[in-house]
Amino acid sequence: MRLRIPALAMFFSLLLSCSGSKAPPIERDYPLTRITDHVYVLHGPNENPSSGNQGFSNNPGFVMVRGGVVVIDPGSSIQVGEMVLRKIATVTRDPVVAVFNTHFHGDHWLGNQAIKAVFPQAVIYAHPKMIEAIKSGKGDSWVKMMNEATQGASRGTQAVAPDIGVENGESLKLHGTTFRFYHNDRAHTDNDIMVEVVEEGAIFLGDNVLNKRIAANFPEHGNIQSQIMAIDLALKSGAKHFIPGHGLSGGREIALTQQALLKSLRASVKKYYDQGMSDFDMKDKVMNDLAAYKDYYGFDSLGRVINAAYLQIEAESF
Repeated sequence: MRLRIPALAMFFSLLLSCSGSKAPPIERDYPLTRITDHVYVLHGPNENPSSGNQGFSNNPGFVMVRGGVVVIDPGSSIQVGEMVLRKIATVTRDPVVAVFNTHFHGDHWLGNQAIKAVFPQAVIYAHPKMIEAIKSGKGDSWVKMMNEATQGASRGTQAVAPDIGVENGESLKLHGTTFRFYHNDRAHTDNDIMVEVVEEGAIFLGDNVLNKRIAANFPEHGNIQSQIMAIDLALKSGAKHFIPGHGLSGGREIALTQQALLKSLRASVKKYYDQGMSDFDMKDKVMNDLAAYKDYYGFDSLGRVINAAYLQIEAESF
C-alpha cells in the first residue's frame, strides 16, 4: 500500500500558522521550477532574509522518488518549510521520506521543523559536523538570528537537528533513486555537502555555488581555496543540472562562473598582499579588479570577503 500525505496533520500544522504563537504563512506565491522529470526547485529571492521576504531566500528543492519525496534544504523557518510542503502537494500526495541539509546556515535548514511535524518518520541527513554544531547550541542561535533578521516573520520556528551524518563519497539509494554526497573539508563552511541526484543528472550545490550573488554574510566560516576545490568535485560529477544555494539554476556555467569569481578574488587579494598592503588598503583595488561582478547581490559588502581572504592568505604564509 502506498503511503499518502496525512492531510489532517498538514491541516492542523498550517492552521497553527494563524495562531498568536506563530508568525503568519509566507504571503507571496513563488513559482515552482521543474528542473528534470523528477527534480523541482523553489527559487527564493536572491537577497538576505528580511521582513519583506519573510525570511525566504534560499532554493529549497525536492526529488520525486518511488512512492515518496526527498527534500533538499527546506528553508529558513517553519513558515518556509510549510510553503515547501504546500508546493510538494501540488505535484504529489506521496510522503516526504528524507531530507538533506547542505550546511548549518539557518536559511537552509530551519524548515526541518515543518517537515518533521507532518512526516515524523522522515529521516534528515547532513554532514556530521553540522549535526554536532546544531546540537551544541548553534541551532538556537540561528533561530534567534533569523527571527531578528525578519522582525518576527519566522516566529514559532524551533531548531530540529538532522538525524544521520553522511560523508564525502557516500551514496544512498532511497526508493530507487541514488543520492551521492560531496564534501571538501572547509569550503563555504566546514560542514557542506553537495547532493548529486545520479539518475537525474542534477546536483544541489548548497552555498558552495551561488548565482549572481556574493557570499558576504559569514565568509569567516569558509575557505576560498577549498571552495574552489569543492566546485571541482561538482564539475567532475556526472551532473548536467546545477542548483545553487541562492540564485537561478542552470548548467555547468553556474559552477564555472562561481569558481572564476573565487579565483579572481583570491588572486587579487594575494597580489596586493604580496605588495605589503593591508586588507583595508587593498579593498578599493580588489573591488575594481572584480568590477565584472559589481551587479551581484552583496557586492557592496565584498570588504568582508576580502578580509577573510586576506587572513587565509596570511595564515598560509606561516
